[in-house]
Amino acid sequence: MKKKAGSIMIIRKSILFIGSFAIAAAAISAYVNLTANGQADAVAQPHWMIALHIGSAFVGALLLANFIAGSPAALQGPTEKSSYGVGMVPRVGAVKFFIPGKNSFFSSRRSIQLIGVLLCLMLQFISVAGTADDGNPDHRQPPARMNATAGTLAT
Repeated sequence: MKKKAGSIMIIRKSILFIGSFAIAAAAISAYVNLTANGQADAVAQPHWMIALHIGSAFVGALLLANFIAGSPAALQGPTEKSSYGVGMVPRVGAVKFFIPGKNSFFSSRRSIQLIGVLLCLMLQFISVAGTADDGNPDHRQPPARMNATAGTLAT
């Protein structure tokens, strides 16, 4: 009975770790995305892009923390289909060697968690820049050219 209470405590600690890690990552992403909009030199992002950045930070941190919290149990998990092989070595003869099976650390569930973390991290570096072109060719600004001696020239 005491062992069961200890395992419940471990589960509560890991859920607390996972939740706090995900909330902290989302808070950092919200701070970076929302304070950058107030700066004059920053590119203004649409609201849906800011929400996507914050949401992907939360989901990615949730997946990463879940991956980390599940690692000790996955390392102790059973292996699948371990076997022994026999190989021939010149001048020695037949050699018997152990071929370990795939353990639960490299399961498909954990691999999908890592791929999800990478996708969420990739979403953090996407930005959308609005164009100044409103469809009217008369309002277009000509491209600026640089001249080494005179500075910027508008043509």
